[in-house]
Amino acid sequence: MAIRRSVPLLNTCLEGFRPSAPNRTLTFTVIFCICTMLVLPISVGDETMTEETAMNHNSDTVLDVMVIDLPCDNETLCESSRPSHLVEYFGADWCEPCQPLELMLESMASSDVAIIQHHPSIIDLTYLNYSHDKFANQYRLLFIPSIVIDSSGLLTGSEQGMELNHSLSQLETNFTGIDDLSMSNGILYWNTSTNLDLTVWKMRPTAHEFDNRTHPALAVDMTVIQNNQTVYNLSEWTNDSTTRLVFVLHEDKAKYLQSISPNPTGAKNLNEPDGEFADFLSHDGSYDLAIVAFVALVLCLLPALIWFRKLQKQDPLEAE
Repeated sequence: MAIRRSVPLLNTCLEGFRPSAPNRTLTFTVIFCICTMLVLPISVGDETMTEETAMNHNSDTVLDVMVIDLPCDNETLCESSRPSHLVEYFGADWCEPCQPLELMLESMASSDVAIIQHHPSIIDLTYLNYSHDKFANQYRLLFIPSIVIDSSGLLTGSEQGMELNHSLSQLETNFTGIDDLSMSNGILYWNTSTNLDLTVWKMRPTAHEFDNRTHPALAVDMTVIQNNQTVYNLSEWTNDSTTRLVFVLHEDKAKYLQSISPNPTGAKNLNEPDGEFADFLSHDGSYDLAIVAFVALVLCLLPALIWFRKLQKQDPLEAE
């Protein structure tokens, strides 16, 4: 009687088993079922994450924008107006490519578009820390000059920046959220149907550091009014040099910007590092679950494959 050689633990329940074509089919069927059970949750999870990302992207745009120009036509009551777009320009006085963009912005009609000019560079004498926070943390920008439209569209560099008028003509907005907003003798009265706070940007004319010209409306300060403060005293915060107040209703969190330039480089998300290899190494984690599941699948199937190979090589006399 032949002495049975030792077999792996997984083979103990199949003692006396002799490999045959039908049994191989059964083995492959079991392996296929295991693969299906592991891969199916991954596919469902990826679909869920994609839908969630899309929802977050859609909810990141600004909700409402109102503007009050100072001094008011009526000395006692300042009525607000709702622009069609919010344009946030990030530049610097030391930036040579910024000059043509700034001249273009000065020529634009200010009644239809609310323009906030930011100086986020710490090298500038007119540097504003609130503008830097907007540039680096909320919009996660890298380059100057940059133009952000309605907290969602991005134009980077002077070449794309010159496409601003074309981009505005292609975009549609539906600002809503602020029910009413007005000022009387420096007191702000406002109401909203949302639970969001109100961000107020103060602008005033500011001399250029190097050129013999003046920025007509540079952001010089910012304040946040809580949702429940429907009556707020701004008389001490504003002064005679203040020319415009821009009121923005939006969620105070990082925004996901998408380049809207028709140029070939416009389709690239400029929030990501440049280069294909850098993009691969600095992935957003969307496929981490798939990698982990694949490694776990290989580890689970490895003993079964070893056992199957041993069955193929097993001497028929030992199975009798």
